[in-house]
Amino acid sequence: MPRPFRVLLAVAGLFGSAVGSSSPTPSRADDFGKFLERAAEKTFRQAMAPQNLQRAFVAPAQVQEHGEPFAIKTADNWTLVAHRYKPTGPPRPGALPVILCHGLTYNALFWDLTPECSFAEYLSSQGFDVWAVSLRGCGLSQKWVWRADDLPLAFLGTATRRLTHGKIPPTGYTSVDPRYANWSLDHHIAYDVPALVTLVRRHTRTEQVAWVGHSMGGIVAICHLERYGNPGIGRLVTVGSQVTMPRGRLPVEFCREMIQARQTQLTGQINRDELIAQTRTGIHNLFFNVQNADPKIYDALSGGWATDIPAIGLMQQYTVLTNRGVLLDAKQQYNYAEHLDNIKIPIFISCGAQDQFAPPVVQKYLYNHVGSTDKSLVIFGQAHGMAVDAGHDDSLVGLNSREQVFPLIARWLAPGS
Repeated sequence: MPRPFRVLLAVAGLFGSAVGSSSPTPSRADDFGKFLERAAEKTFRQAMAPQNLQRAFVAPAQVQEHGEPFAIKTADNWTLVAHRYKPTGPPRPGALPVILCHGLTYNALFWDLTPECSFAEYLSSQGFDVWAVSLRGCGLSQKWVWRADDLPLAFLGTATRRLTHGKIPPTGYTSVDPRYANWSLDHHIAYDVPALVTLVRRHTRTEQVAWVGHSMGGIVAICHLERYGNPGIGRLVTVGSQVTMPRGRLPVEFCREMIQARQTQLTGQINRDELIAQTRTGIHNLFFNVQNADPKIYDALSGGWATDIPAIGLMQQYTVLTNRGVLLDAKQQYNYAEHLDNIKIPIFISCGAQDQFAPPVVQKYLYNHVGSTDKSLVIFGQAHGMAVDAGHDDSLVGLNSREQVFPLIARWLAPGS
């Protein structure tokens, strides 16, 4: 067996834990923590050198964190962060606060990449109270780091929070604790969704929120609603989300690439530039109609500053989805495609006409099987009067999204306003 694959299996075994357990058993986590400490002793010393500590305070020039950050702990003890965009236009009477949840490999920055395609800023200008969230392992939410460039952030993040009485620092909740190195889609579904809904309801003092999810960001809401009940979601928008998938080579290859990227990250063998080069491939283009994407947006979402490497446990579930055609839980005992009739709330189901990862056929499956009586199915493409057949990502961050997609979703979020 090749050595990299042995490392992958070893890491996956050390980190694996079922939903309902907040971390691996203490002995296994402690043992691996000691291994990391010994293996990375030189790296730690380099990271704490004065020149590196100074560099840690300098954010990349293109990263613009907007919105006011708020944090909440999940029931299994992960800290999640959401960025609030208060209404800048006249408030819409009766409109629910809106949670924007990113997809696989992305974070909250997906919703605010540039002024031209910022859905967060657009909804705010239309009178909505908007919350762009980062799921565990993403953005400023709790995540594990290894690389020397990231390690100062872990140390400084803790110190800065202590000195500022708990205020979230620009470094977020990075950690060298190995318990934060792995998770599954089930963790997002069972723990992250209700925590984020609770956070927004608490600060807005509302009974319900609207949830807008791109790709995995819609999947986690769908699956929570059908399996665990409703934590307070009044309206649901999904863009390129699915619980079924036509079998094909490209999704399988993408899952393989992401597992390999996580493996090299876990063993300290990848840096940001290498990640960008690795993911900017024909396989990654299954997420874009490249002709409908600004090069800056494409760079940001192709291993750039708006991305995070997903966990091995998460990608293993996606691999099962691509191989079996249906989404199963991590133990492969619960079939999320079989219980969609449990969803009763108003739902807007959509994707780009050229979406290769969650194509129109899987949106039709969702539409036909959800139990909602108030439901809509919209395909963003020329056959429906739009300028271009959008892809998986550029439905929301494309050249025509602000003019043609954003108003459509905004009207559905606040009917009659």
